[in-house]
Amino acid sequence: MESFTINPHLSKAEIFIEVENYLHELGFRISAKDMDRPWGGFFVLDETQILKFKNEFFSEVELSEEQLEQKLSPKFLLVAPGARLSWQYHFRRAELWKLIAGTSAISKSTTDEQGPVEVMNLGEVVSLEKGQRHRLIGANNWGIVAEIWMHSDPTHPSDENDIVRLQDDYSRK
Repeated sequence: MESFTINPHLSKAEIFIEVENYLHELGFRISAKDMDRPWGGFFVLDETQILKFKNEFFSEVELSEEQLEQKLSPKFLLVAPGARLSWQYHFRRAELWKLIAGTSAISKSTTDEQGPVEVMNLGEVVSLEKGQRHRLIGANNWGIVAEIWMHSDPTHPSDENDIVRLQDDYSRK
């Protein structure tokens, strides 16, 4: 994994340009970009590049040939300093996260009560089970997190509507 450093003083637009350039330099095709999330935003990468994405960012994770043929929704989450995603869980997916640049934290719990905030370690995989409550939290710099979705039912894959928000700083449902 080729790392890059994030300047904490860059604007949101500048951070998105930096990450987009980084992804293009690595040969990834971006299929969608969302800069409009109040906590930051994300890039969705071309699903046909899942093996390349897995090898680049999740080389220590074993995925079967069957899993690699499923929709895994490779993404980069960009969380702003001090911002938080909703306290949430999913019915139809587990997730793998890895902090690849900057700083961020996470809170996890098996109940609706938010767990303790833990600093994410650069390069360490975080595995979130289906139904596990979780929240990505911006620290003192932008956090750049690679993500893979592990769908519980590949014939009915999860999507952005599979978010149950228990608490949200931005009053989203």
